[in-house]
Amino acid sequence: MNSPVVDENSSTNEAWVVGDNFGLSIPADPDALLEGGTEFLTYAFRASGQLAENNRVVSIVDSAEFFDGGSGKKLQMTVEYEKPNSALPNRLFVKFSRNFDNALWDSAKHMMLSEVNFALLSRSPDFPVKVPLLMFGDLESESETGLLITELIPYGEGNVEIPHPKCMDYLMDDADAVDHYRAIFASMGRLSGAHRAGKLSPEFDELFGDAEAGAAQFRSQASDDHTVQRAQRMFDFIERYPKLFPDHFQEAGLREEFLSFMADGFAARPRIQEILQSGRPKFVAFSHWNGNIDNCWFERQPDGSLVCGFIDWANCGVLPFTQVVSGALGCAEPSVWAENLDELLSVFIQEFEAQGVEKLSREELSLHVRLSLATNFGISMAAPVAVARDIEDIDAVSGPRDPIFRDLYTSRVMLFTMTNLIENWKNLNLGELVRKLR
Repeated sequence: MNSPVVDENSSTNEAWVVGDNFGLSIPADPDALLEGGTEFLTYAFRASGQLAENNRVVSIVDSAEFFDGGSGKKLQMTVEYEKPNSALPNRLFVKFSRNFDNALWDSAKHMMLSEVNFALLSRSPDFPVKVPLLMFGDLESESETGLLITELIPYGEGNVEIPHPKCMDYLMDDADAVDHYRAIFASMGRLSGAHRAGKLSPEFDELFGDAEAGAAQFRSQASDDHTVQRAQRMFDFIERYPKLFPDHFQEAGLREEFLSFMADGFAARPRIQEILQSGRPKFVAFSHWNGNIDNCWFERQPDGSLVCGFIDWANCGVLPFTQVVSGALGCAEPSVWAENLDELLSVFIQEFEAQGVEKLSREELSLHVRLSLATNFGISMAAPVAVARDIEDIDAVSGPRDPIFRDLYTSRVMLFTMTNLIENWKNLNLGELVRKLR
């Protein structure tokens, strides 16, 4: 099925490509989508099966670019249908794989493939976790140009909570934050358990192999020597800008103790990898790889409980549970890691086992999570570069919760995860754990 107007655009305008799944020409950016207008939306929604052949999109009432997060450009829009009904959302969210204005964010365009594949497969009415209603999704694999159009989650309306930005859990009280992570872990456990029990479409195993390689791109590929250099730079930055960190980061000997921990980790790496590999396949199943609080929405139920839904399924796949846990808790406050990790693992395991699968050991999974943390520095020491790039006068910043970080997504996340790297090392006794395995 092809739209004549859209085909004309695609032959003369590089902002249009032909999608692999539906064979429609699809826009690469917001301007192209708005140019294609109601005719493109009508053909797209009919092709995906969401719009009947005797119905059409008659107007785009409003649209606005959405600027939070990284990767491709995003658009919010409101549309009207010739024959409206309750199954057709008027408010839509559009996510593009491409960002032609930012080369760094555009480099993440490959992640759209997993999002499109997941969105198409998750339309089953009995899918075990809540996901946004898909209106259309497609991608041209050669250029990795694609888009997703879903319902817009009505944050802050009815029983749907306001969005919770990444690395800003301090806006909630501690008990409320933990409740949200319980909801996240319950939903993730249910999904992974459903996959293990064979309750998901067989296409999940066909399209989503072991996603460990994809997740590994966000871990450090540097040599041990280079990793140590980055750690030295990290502590130089902590000493130069103490206001950005907890007071105890200035304790004498902290740098030397951390570098010793790293050396022990390098020496213990073969044994640690052996232990982690023993978790396959029992600690591996399909999941969201970055189920952090900003990739969720929460609905408060009449009994006060929370139900969690997920957005942004980039890099989803068959993942080690160590990645699932670190993806969900990576930007949680250090106190959640220190005080609630094992409780949250119990929530995950309870929902996993409720799908009728084998029992898991919480103690063993907890060990695997800690060992993964102890050897995975990833991009967690990148704050010195990110903050210096984004903020001209760092000395003027009052602290890690300064309002300036609200609109500086990368700096906020890098600073927070670097802080958590050190806090988790201390609070979870990772140094002692690693020393025993040398």
